Amino acid sequence: MIFRFYKIIVILSCSFLLSCSVDSEDKIETTTSIESVELKLKEMLPDSVVLLSVNKTDIKGYFEVKFEGIEPLYVSEDGEYLISGDIYKITQQGLVNKSDARRNYQRISLLQELDEQEFITFEPDLVNHTVYVFTDVDCGYCRQFHSQISEYLNLGIRVKYLAFPREGLESDSYRKITSAWCSSNPHESLTTLKLGAEIKDNMCSNNPVEKHYKLGSSIGVQGTPSIITEEGKLIPGYLPPEDLLNQLTSNS
Repeated sequence: MIFRFYKIIVILSCSFLLSCSVDSEDKIETTTSIESVELKLKEMLPDSVVLLSVNKTDIKGYFEVKFEGIEPLYVSEDGEYLISGDIYKITQQGLVNKSDARRNYQRISLLQELDEQEFITFEPDLVNHTVYVFTDVDCGYCRQFHSQISEYLNLGIRVKYLAFPREGLESDSYRKITSAWCSSNPHESLTTLKLGAEIKDNMCSNNPVEKHYKLGSSIGVQGTPSIITEEGKLIPGYLPPEDLLNQLTSNS
């Protein structure tokens, strides 16, 4: 995934430099519309790279560009600059990470669009907080997290699991976690796998595992467990129950 990300950067950087030079020589107007940027990107990109959208931002002079499988990039309206990384706004209170706030919003928006039936949800009696957890059944820290699931629930934390087989969609972990999602009792099956035991293979055609995996990759998930709060903040890695509660409370 990281290799693919940098490959896209190289392709776009070279292409934009070339196109800007031509535009300068021909004295073509440099201010472009979203449609023009989309057209230029589609002409430059190989078929394997899927352009999802080009959108305006609250950062004057820049569009946000979304590709399938990677986090958003930014391109200047005149097509001269491509930016990868965070953008900060200078305020009297200090630096404000505009990119981070936008990523948070996008993460939670995409997660809230999913059908509730796609999650394996562990629900407390009284819900005070909700987290979305990208998980893998063969990950040690995922197993540690799940071994304490009752403690998270006792603290009022609802856990909505999404599947993220770290070894990819052709792996043994993919087969296992898909079988859990396809099971007649997903909660029990997921728990069994996280205890290191086996369950019966069940590769149903309507499972959401591939969808979850691609979604996770596109919103910054690089390992498991990855916890996303109701505000869209990404917490990479395992947190004990009380530490997670403190994080959620401080975000409230």
